[in-house]
Amino acid sequence: MKKSIKSLLAMSMAVMIILAGCGQTQNTDTSGKSADGSTGGANAAVNLVNQTVNTKIGNDIESAKDTMVISIPTDPGSMDIHYATTYNYVNQYTIATLLKHQYRADGSVDYVCNDESLATAYKLDDNDMGVTFTLREGVTFQNGYALTAADVAFSIKRCKDLSYFNTVDFDNIKVVNDNTIYVPFKYVDANSIYNIGIDIPIYSEKYFYEIGADKDDSEFCSTAIIGAGPYKLVEWKANDYLLFEAYDNYFAGKPKIKNLRIRIIKDPSVAFMELQNGGVDIIAINPNWTDVEAVLKGNTSGIACWEESSAYTLELGFNCSGPLSDLKLRQAIACAVDKQALAEGGYQGSGVNTYSLVSLTLPGTTDYKDNWPYQYDPERAKQLLADAGYKSGELTLKIIVGAGDTLRTATAEAMGAYLKEIGINLKIVSVDIATYASTIAKQPDQWDMFLRNFGSGLSIAPSAHAFFKDNVTANCHIDKQDTSAKMLDLATKMGEEMNIEKRNTVYKELQDYYINDCLYTYPIVQAKSYMLVNQKLKNVTRVGYDTWSVAFGYFEK
Repeated sequence: MKKSIKSLLAMSMAVMIILAGCGQTQNTDTSGKSADGSTGGANAAVNLVNQTVNTKIGNDIESAKDTMVISIPTDPGSMDIHYATTYNYVNQYTIATLLKHQYRADGSVDYVCNDESLATAYKLDDNDMGVTFTLREGVTFQNGYALTAADVAFSIKRCKDLSYFNTVDFDNIKVVNDNTIYVPFKYVDANSIYNIGIDIPIYSEKYFYEIGADKDDSEFCSTAIIGAGPYKLVEWKANDYLLFEAYDNYFAGKPKIKNLRIRIIKDPSVAFMELQNGGVDIIAINPNWTDVEAVLKGNTSGIACWEESSAYTLELGFNCSGPLSDLKLRQAIACAVDKQALAEGGYQGSGVNTYSLVSLTLPGTTDYKDNWPYQYDPERAKQLLADAGYKSGELTLKIIVGAGDTLRTATAEAMGAYLKEIGINLKIVSVDIATYASTIAKQPDQWDMFLRNFGSGLSIAPSAHAFFKDNVTANCHIDKQDTSAKMLDLATKMGEEMNIEKRNTVYKELQDYYINDCLYTYPIVQAKSYMLVNQKLKNVTRVGYDTWSVAFGYFEK
């Protein structure tokens, strides 16, 4: 059985597209070890992206090339968080933010003040109902305008209509002085500082009105964009390329590489050929797994391979308003499926088997590998099915997958084979990708299970409470579950705790309760992403699915 499942999945193997504790004062220097790629050749190995760049690199180091080329698969069309889901593919190179990502020692992602953040410190109120940011002095935008706290207040208020920032009391934001801003909250949320500090782009208010963006802001966030980041946009040719030049007065230091070109290359095979031929230096998003393998096996030279665990996991979601309202039936399905075989059979390159409810990149997440309660056990699964009141062959369930998603379709087919072994029939229903999410949320009569990536909220927000409080409730229809009230109470308490140690204590209780008494979702795969990089490119790194630090990079001679 296991061998046939692996064969089935291997036929459809593809790289899955991955959609989505600090103290109260942060002042962290990220100077440290350079993030270099692995050495190509017969013994090539993937290099984990877990290092920070050296921002104190000396003037004696010069780059052997004056242009760095990054390949991305799609043109976002805008750098505005409002209008483009892929805006951060490009805006990060020209826009600066209050805080920056950084890895913790355990591999989880933190948000900090460092040499490339606009804030030098932040401090929460004693009651956690507001935060004060201290801004770096002497920062200028790429048109020479000075950064002030008024610009930050303006930028935050531009996000008033976005649900991820509902916690902010926009009407009472206070500019204390040119370098200090106070942001009050309507309620406490553990991800509020992350959402404000990491995800809100900081713009010049004066420039916004100067170019008439209050009437039409389309160019303000695209061809006419001005930020305080390391590179200034020079040209944007739609669906072809974006050209940037180094901003000499970048507050963290003048970039070593003079030009940055972002090429839009939809076909990852073409991007890889360009990388081999010198036309691309970084394949930033979703290279083909076959190309990753070629690098790892030493079939190419001069190319480094980096690996990063994503903040997302592929989850099997249960519709808890139908037949799967019975916990025993959900547990039967969990015991019927060999997770390890699923991962080994088809997810190499896009994920690995996981024994955590959400991604281990989220602080405090428990790895249940040594005491997983749902080991592959067909006999136990059959007994649970009988305990739920079903005879073999009596129950038919529907699982929905996105139309054209060959890997998840193959996963569903493999699951169908496992479930058939215990007496459950599984019908696979393809749903248009454009309506997939709304079908899950609004049409529970159309499905019993789904396969979908979930993270912690916005981007890689550090507290996972939003998964339980928002994602599960919006997708799994748990309102009539007896266990939902306690689960939501724990998730709420977790989200209201800003102290990471105290929050993780609540989180552990929530995870233990969820896995044993709720099981509204079942984790299948921990998503991973790979990057292919010119091996001569040094002192660059990536933290998070699409966030790069390239300002201090250089090409060695």
